[in-house]
Amino acid sequence: MKNLLKQFILLVICSGISFYLVFNQGLLGGVLISGIFLVVCTFLFIASTVGVVKGKLDLIKLTTVTEAAGLMTFSILLGLVVTTIALINSFAVYTTGDESQSSDKKIRVFASRIFDVPSQAALLKTERNGVTYFYPENNKDEIEKMDELLQLEREKFNSTLGTQDDGGLTIEFHEDYASLESGYGSEEVAGYYDLSNKRIHLVPTDENWELILVHEYSHYQSHLFSDQHLLSITRIPSWFEEGVADYFAGESSMWYDLESIETIDFHALDNQEDYDKASTDTYDPYAQSFLAVESIVEAHGEAIIPELLKSQSTGGFYKNLEKTINMDIEEYEEIFLQQLLADQQQIADWFDLGYQQLEMKNYEAAIKTVENIRETGDIYDIDAADWLLVDIMLVQEKVDVAVELLKKKIEVDQEEFLVDDLLLLAEVYLLVDPKMSLEIAKRAETSELYFYEEDIISVYEQVNSDDELAGYKRLIEDEWLYNPYVIYQLVGKLSQDYPGEF
Repeated sequence: MKNLLKQFILLVICSGISFYLVFNQGLLGGVLISGIFLVVCTFLFIASTVGVVKGKLDLIKLTTVTEAAGLMTFSILLGLVVTTIALINSFAVYTTGDESQSSDKKIRVFASRIFDVPSQAALLKTERNGVTYFYPENNKDEIEKMDELLQLEREKFNSTLGTQDDGGLTIEFHEDYASLESGYGSEEVAGYYDLSNKRIHLVPTDENWELILVHEYSHYQSHLFSDQHLLSITRIPSWFEEGVADYFAGESSMWYDLESIETIDFHALDNQEDYDKASTDTYDPYAQSFLAVESIVEAHGEAIIPELLKSQSTGGFYKNLEKTINMDIEEYEEIFLQQLLADQQQIADWFDLGYQQLEMKNYEAAIKTVENIRETGDIYDIDAADWLLVDIMLVQEKVDVAVELLKKKIEVDQEEFLVDDLLLLAEVYLLVDPKMSLEIAKRAETSELYFYEEDIISVYEQVNSDDELAGYKRLIEDEWLYNPYVIYQLVGKLSQDYPGEF
């Protein structure tokens, strides 16, 4: 019994020493010290085995089989402890890239990959609609907006990919980018999705939080798709995964100067490690990835995304893609930007044509041009085409039709267009119902994306007061109104109501 107690105490002491020594090292130092411990464990195991066979081993003072068996058990247990410590240390350092992090941080990083715990200390936990949130107390209010957006996006993704998100996602908030970068193991990261535990990491106060959240949620949905079809999570080239994520997040080729975009061999962007290292001062792998995916979707529709995701390997993905685009991927790299440029130019030409037709009062032709843009353009082109259609109605003084068009657009609006559309509707209502103009302007003011520093609401309030003349003068003279067709009709109306004032 005494020997067992001594061996247990010695095991605890040796484990503590190995823990202290290994966890105070980086990757190589930790492996080296662990190796030394394991060599000693191996020697003790061999010696104890000899002692068990011979019944004793005078070299290390083993006099009975029981003592030899105890030493064997000690060597095995210590070896397991040291191996575990080495794995945790190596995993934490390798995944975060931080050689100097504390032992507590290393254990937390490792545990967060396996158990339902945050990778940061002192975070609170809550659950909303199947999503677990880890958050600092001062970021609690950010959960509501995340939940609202995810409920909308969940339906879109499930419909497009044929997935079923029944819960299992975790979102962990970081208060600053240093913490986020430390967790990912790389600088200049705005958010990331951890495949090992289905967890999104982000800074909830980032001004682009919506784009970041949907981008990372796309990776989660791709993970669900892989599980649903019993496919390897890493079978799809990283450039396609990242491009699809940016596509679903609502990026547009209109944001890029396509003539200055550099491209490299798509195969150089197949795995995530190479993808992360590919970025330079002049080359952005995310730009190439998104633009390639957008060009594929424009040519073949969104249904091509789940079809390509069904590929069982990277090689199979390229075979399916090349069959779809009817050319080698190397050839596609050479031409896809030119195709996007041509499409961009076609949209621009249509807009020029539409406004020319409007000025020439060829309204039916202008409406047909709007339809062409809506059929082939992205969400930003469609948004601008809808405004062109409103202008076509306003120039014909079909104000009621313009109001209905804007009201229908607002009902299904994406948030980034909502404020502009509400303020345009407020302008149009000045022609028929100034009280509604005030209500609509107040609704625009409640949006998080409301951008006026000045108090436009007070101007609309004055228009609806006993001093409406001063209010209208402020609207026009201070250039609060932007639509030229509204301004023209409003000034004409006010000139009749207030002769000599306008």
